[in-house]
Amino acid sequence: MTGDPAVLLRLPDGVGLQGPIVDLRGVDVDVSPAAIRDAVRVGCPTRPDRPTVHAPPPTRVHVHVCHLAPGVSVDRQAALAAVGAARGVETAHEADLGRAKQSLRELSIPTVDDDELRAARRRAAEAGSETERLRERVATLRGRVAARRDDGDDDALADAEASLSEATRTLSEASTQRVAATQRLAALEDRAQRARDARERRLRLEDRVENLRRARRAARADAVGPDFRDARARIDATVADRIGATGAEADGLRDALAVAVIAPLRAPVVVGADVVTAFGGPEATFERLEAPLVIG
Repeated sequence: MTGDPAVLLRLPDGVGLQGPIVDLRGVDVDVSPAAIRDAVRVGCPTRPDRPTVHAPPPTRVHVHVCHLAPGVSVDRQAALAAVGAARGVETAHEADLGRAKQSLRELSIPTVDDDELRAARRRAAEAGSETERLRERVATLRGRVAARRDDGDDDALADAEASLSEATRTLSEASTQRVAATQRLAALEDRAQRARDARERRLRLEDRVENLRRARRAARADAVGPDFRDARARIDATVADRIGATGAEADGLRDALAVAVIAPLRAPVVVGADVVTAFGGPEATFERLEAPLVIG
């Protein structure tokens, strides 16, 4: 087994065990298989009171088969999709998924200050009301100027004309402010609409990405399905009966073992002693799984 991928298991007491096969049977250690499994998943470093595993990093397949022992359960579809990914299976969905993810990354959502938008609406409304009020005042003053002109009262006419001139100037300023407030509001509302449109597009893209990922997982699982079924059939014949697992427990273990057999594993797997015995011993188990082993 020279040159095979190895594992270094460092126990909390400082003892190190190394090799492609680390057999804890008969070794006086107070470390559970679950703790070693977690160490494989986490990598280095770990807490001083926990074991540390130095090995190639695990793939997504390890989530499903890191611990092979009676009682394990496997999400078959998810596990087979992970195997397909680890094998580099390409599907018909790659290009579409890549484009959808790129569009999602490039999507920019304009920022909208709700307080600023509310203030702009208030200013536009106030400017509009003020403009209408001044427009009515100008109309009233024009009528007064006409009346004074008919009266022939020059002094009163001069006062009315002065008031009309001042009101007209104020109306002009108010109209300018109204236009500015209306334009500012229109710009903010356009920005808010573009933000809403962008958020809706983001939701659509997120849905599309998730749907394409789901389709890709299904395609990857389908691609490795024949290998899985073949491996599981062989395990049914050579291993399951020796372990003595029955019913759902046997089905879960057979699924996990078949996934491990067809997966390109580099990180170690933790294997129960009875599974190793059923496979015919440590070396036979290593050859079957083609991965470093920690037996315990």
